[in-house]
Amino acid sequence: MAGDLMKIFNKYLIKRSFFISFFIFTIFALLDLVFNFISELENLSDAYNFLSALNYVFLSLPHNAMNFLEGACLLGIMISLGISHQEGNLNVLRSSGKSPIQIILISAIGPMILVFSFLIIDELSFREIHLNSQIEKSLKLNSSQKISSNTQWVKDGSSLISYTNITGDTIFNVKFVKSASNKALYFKTANSAKINKSTIIFDKTLKFHSFDGQGNAEVFEDFLFPLVAKVSFKDIENLSFEDLRKYRSLLEGKLLKEDQLFKMHLDKSFYKRIFYPFSILAIIIFFGSFIFSSLRDSSPASRIVLAVVGGFVYKVIQDFSISFFISFSYPILIGVIAPAVLLLITSIYLYKKI
Repeated sequence: MAGDLMKIFNKYLIKRSFFISFFIFTIFALLDLVFNFISELENLSDAYNFLSALNYVFLSLPHNAMNFLEGACLLGIMISLGISHQEGNLNVLRSSGKSPIQIILISAIGPMILVFSFLIIDELSFREIHLNSQIEKSLKLNSSQKISSNTQWVKDGSSLISYTNITGDTIFNVKFVKSASNKALYFKTANSAKINKSTIIFDKTLKFHSFDGQGNAEVFEDFLFPLVAKVSFKDIENLSFEDLRKYRSLLEGKLLKEDQLFKMHLDKSFYKRIFYPFSILAIIIFFGSFIFSSLRDSSPASRIVLAVVGGFVYKVIQDFSISFFISFSYPILIGVIAPAVLLLITSIYLYKKI
């Protein structure tokens, strides 16, 4: 009978922490949508109108919401445990032999289900939807001449290509020049083009001009796009996990200084994504200890403030740790996991005192 009662309490803790975390996560995501939409209003034009901006922020919402998953889970479990404590459920669990760390780990199952589910769906779908919406936005801004003009030139053998923006595998405002013996043979221009392995595929706006009446007037050209040119530093976070793994393997071995920095940022994104659930669990375990100690009789508002401030401070410390290891070319893995490991070590001391 006692075992059945404990199962009921455990399920109740898991469900409550999951739904509260999911609710807070949804609120954060919607608030972010509102602010992003207000920001997008500055870019409105004939091509990129009100509905286009609204469509863009809605399609980008699921992927962008990843930024709030960590804070939502921490806040959700703090509120959930606080309510359970006020109801007396935590006292029942402790009197039945459950230790504080066991109660925290049981409650953490709900938020961790949310974390793993969202990470998988983001990898399979949300990330791609976000990139496609960015491409559509760039095309519309380009047609209205509102896209930023910062021309980049890339060379492959006797071919030159220039572009102003790159999103995923799509480049914009493309100019392609084919030459031989220091003489231009022909050139092509297009609003955009796709990078497909070692081939560039121009869109339907392609325009072709030959200087000698010959040349390739097709929509494709052989061109090996360099990795560093294809993926900018700001776009690394938008790469899929498989792309991160592939690019890291391509950059193994001796590298130029610029390539080493690029690989370290790839490592940063790769390891952060792998250890993201571990990082969330670490802060849940650490701040959950306060429910059984100094904050056990505090108000819900106090717990909310602690969770918000604590999550922010942890994020700052983690970013500083990673930046420090990048600056001194130390192993990025250590910089990523060090703050979480430190929290877990501190948590052992706090739980022993309860």
